[in-house]
Amino acid sequence: MRNIVGKALSIAAILAATAVSSPAAAQADVYPSREIKIVCAFPPGSGADIWVRFFAEQAKAFVKQPIIVDNRPGASGLIATTYTARAKPDGYTIFMHSPTSLAANYFMFKDKPIDPSQSLVTVAALFNFTFYLTVEAKRPWKDVKELVGYLREKGDKASFATTAPPGQLMGNLFKQLMNLKSVEVPYRTSPDTINDYKSGVIEFGFHDGVFAFAQQRAGNLRILALGSKERMPSQPDIPTLNELGATGLDVPGFFGVLVPAGTPQPAIDALNRLWVDVVGTPASKEFILKSGGEPVSMSATDAQKRYLESFKEWGRLIELAKIEPKG
Repeated sequence: MRNIVGKALSIAAILAATAVSSPAAAQADVYPSREIKIVCAFPPGSGADIWVRFFAEQAKAFVKQPIIVDNRPGASGLIATTYTARAKPDGYTIFMHSPTSLAANYFMFKDKPIDPSQSLVTVAALFNFTFYLTVEAKRPWKDVKELVGYLREKGDKASFATTAPPGQLMGNLFKQLMNLKSVEVPYRTSPDTINDYKSGVIEFGFHDGVFAFAQQRAGNLRILALGSKERMPSQPDIPTLNELGATGLDVPGFFGVLVPAGTPQPAIDALNRLWVDVVGTPASKEFILKSGGEPVSMSATDAQKRYLESFKEWGRLIELAKIEPKG
């Protein structure tokens, strides 16, 4: 009886080994072998959505697999963040977002359904960016000094627009550092602000480069300054708020690709190679520069390190900006 059982186990082992070494099994291990879903935390047509859809389209030439964009807006990105963190960690559900914004959200909300520093892993960086201080194009203020003079005179009757955590942080830092009393007005998307700019409901705002530059080219808004400590090499003529009196205002960010914690290392490595290749194309570089960003490529290890470091920095900045966590 023992001999029969032993022979049966041996045959099973041989069949299993044969199956693993077969072409079909080898093909199943190739990543990616099926559709990839990219989760977007913003509604269709928003600045970040434009970024996501552009990169998704560029990636199709490299993976030869369907790539779909799944918009899950709401709660300043928490809905999409939580959805991705709880997805199967197999590399087929990825989150294209600003890892620095995830760090901001962690400190801006009291209710934390997940800790994104533990439940998500950054596998690639796409570009560095910052947000831009803008005013309505027909307003008389030609620089930040003129705007600040007006805002101090108007006091708490002045308002500014924000649509995402980097802009919210930048706006409140600007308010604190320049001794302003302007009131923040949150908007769901940047396009929602245009009518209020034109009607005078808001005097200024902070927006991503896709929206800010597009609206400046359309003649609707004027960019006065940006929110990182150093000028962006792609836009050397735009001054920083730091050099214009808001000393210490430095809100840099980077846009990247994240996956659920526990995603196998081969998938992480494959995703990193994919997005490094995508960023390296002339079309991607042109698009990034036109949007006021700077292309960046780094290893998955370095991208994750930068992600974790941003949690410490954003915690300090949010405290400096005196932003009270939301319920």
